[in-house]
Amino acid sequence: MGIAITCFAFILLVQHCIIINAKSVPKFPAILIFGDSTVDTGNNNYISTIFQGNHRPYGENFPGRIPTGRFSDGKLVPDFLASMLGIKEYIPPFLQPDLSNNDLLTGVSFASAGSGYDDLTTTASKVIPMSDQIKYFEQYIQNLQLIIGEEKAQKLVSRALIVISAGTNDFIFNFYDIPTRRHQYNITGYQDFLQSLLQNFVEDLYNLGCRNMLVAGLPPVGCLPIQITAKSPFMRKCIKEENFDAQSYNVKLATLLKQIQDALLGSNIVYSDSYHPFMHMINHPKKYGFLKTRRGCCGTGTYEAGPFCNKHHPVCKNASQYLFWDSIHPGESAYQHLSHIAMKKLRHHKLWH
Repeated sequence: MGIAITCFAFILLVQHCIIINAKSVPKFPAILIFGDSTVDTGNNNYISTIFQGNHRPYGENFPGRIPTGRFSDGKLVPDFLASMLGIKEYIPPFLQPDLSNNDLLTGVSFASAGSGYDDLTTTASKVIPMSDQIKYFEQYIQNLQLIIGEEKAQKLVSRALIVISAGTNDFIFNFYDIPTRRHQYNITGYQDFLQSLLQNFVEDLYNLGCRNMLVAGLPPVGCLPIQITAKSPFMRKCIKEENFDAQSYNVKLATLLKQIQDALLGSNIVYSDSYHPFMHMINHPKKYGFLKTRRGCCGTGTYEAGPFCNKHHPVCKNASQYLFWDSIHPGESAYQHLSHIAMKKLRHHKLWH
């Protein structure tokens, strides 16, 4: 009797260990990031541009209070997603010179603050355009092949989660604040132009072996503190026209991504809505612990960002009470909320099953 109970207990223990181990295996072996400052974990540190966040007070709430080049007080969505997925705690930038084999095998960011789908966006800023991010990705694949061989590298890329977040800079730099593209397009035409470039980008990634993609839509551009300062400095109200444009862009994008997925055999392409979660935080700040939603924590919060958010500007006492860290970028608290929503989206999509 005692032996039987002992054997039964041992079997239960083995089953329990198997379940735990199964749960501990990451759904995706790696996470690969493309886009702009919302997902740039430090690539701009290694290029010649003023669009850098590798100085104080950036990184104020990052472990060790290190300004890593992330345009926030702490972690970004890629870091939170990697952690939630059980891959690793932080996503390093691809241009970081001391990357380990494990860093490469579990994923990096190719994103560059100030970038966009339209190459014109990066002409003045001298950051890495999306087209060049693809070229860096090709180098990455070659590095993988040297580490684990061609077949395993192909398998890793096909199973990795790809995150793409861009588009805001295109509208701010080329259409709203510096209206270069207005001479060529109305808002509908420019939206369609950008989404044709986005489609090409997704197809390029697919042709390089990527299959699982999470593509972010636009946030409420008209509620960025810098846009409010430019167009509603005294009332400090969101710019309705710019928000309407973002919504119409997102509706088109969601439809387009379904069409792209249908056309690309074996692809899983998820649209990630950042607009409505963002607006919910703005309209119901207390639910998220926010006191300020139209100013950033850095300086006055109305114009400071990048080189203008520096050690000479005082920061707020509690960044978690501010939706925005600077006049453009959300703080770590906001990014954490957005990450949880993105995870829910992933879990309900067929690529999770």
